[in-house]
Amino acid sequence: MPASPFYVQVGISPDEYNQRNPLYIKKSIDKQPAGLSFYEQNWSSKQKGTIHVEHGQHSFTIPFVLSSTGTEDTEYPDRGIDDFSINSSLQTEQFINHDEARLRFTETLQNLVHLGWQPYTELYSPRLSGQLSILYAIEDGIYEPDPIYTPTLDEWMQLGSNHSCFFYINDVYMVVSFRRKRQMMDKDGQGVYLLNYKILTREAHAREHFEGDEREQWQNLWVEKVKEYKMLRYQKEVELIKQGYHINTQYIEPKIHPDDPVEPEDAKALLDYIQQNNPKH
Repeated sequence: MPASPFYVQVGISPDEYNQRNPLYIKKSIDKQPAGLSFYEQNWSSKQKGTIHVEHGQHSFTIPFVLSSTGTEDTEYPDRGIDDFSINSSLQTEQFINHDEARLRFTETLQNLVHLGWQPYTELYSPRLSGQLSILYAIEDGIYEPDPIYTPTLDEWMQLGSNHSCFFYINDVYMVVSFRRKRQMMDKDGQGVYLLNYKILTREAHAREHFEGDEREQWQNLWVEKVKEYKMLRYQKEVELIKQGYHINTQYIEPKIHPDDPVEPEDAKALLDYIQQNNPKH
């Protein structure tokens, strides 16, 4: 295998993608009739790869990589390869102690924060931080908790078999998640973990909030969609306050659309309740 890491950068052109990775002979392109091209690179489980994710001072390296797939919509060549999905392990061996997996995954997330990646809460999700975000993730099943918080082993084992944390910096968004085998959940035993890094441009991230033909109309539809999402957020936050949760009202939303920050006109009563009744942290 080549000694240099495989190179990934969202928005990169296919030509530069190939020029940056000249020594990798297992690259392949899967061209679909729908106009999507998938740029794939695979490694063996016995000889895993390393990927360098380029994003200026926020760049980082992913070890123990099993595969990488970049997606290009050939109808919009100016976008380049604007979505990468990278699968990796936590270590060379397949099996890992659950407590070691907890610490390694948390260290991975906190290293990203140290590099400047900002934790991101989806527009429809409640704004929680610290231990409360993990407790709600355990209850909710799909909530993306605060990556700065290190869960206890008991909290870690109560999380579902799929668990994600969201980040952004400038015009790049990222979801870092793990999957583990449900059949191997003895907290004193070992498990098998697969990590996934989904890295995409701001516009690719925005389009994911829509379906079908609406995806290409996202800029025209964004304001109304966000108003709908934020009403769901504030309604959920009121429910959580009544259960004793503290809402992180200091969370700063990233600017995705030129009209951001968007707020629903009929949310005043909900926002007043949150402001007046939010428990102390």
